[in-house]
Amino acid sequence: MSSRTRTTVSLPADLVAHARAASGGNLSAYIEHALRAQQLRDAAPALRAWRERAANDTEELADIFGEDVA
Repeated sequence: MSSRTRTTVSLPADLVAHARAASGGNLSAYIEHALRAQQLRDAAPALRAWRERAANDTEELADIFGEDVA
């Protein structure tokens, strides 16, 4: 298991109430899931850029070797 860090945040009361109700009694896990989902959304532009570069590399290799390398 990865190490954990206790953190204090201030959130709107209605948001906390919803999270507590939806968390099934494990608010930390609920918030961790939400933060990990946001982390993936934040990484999406870099991932798209990498995929575009990789596609260009594949096309270049196909030109060099004269075959489908995908």
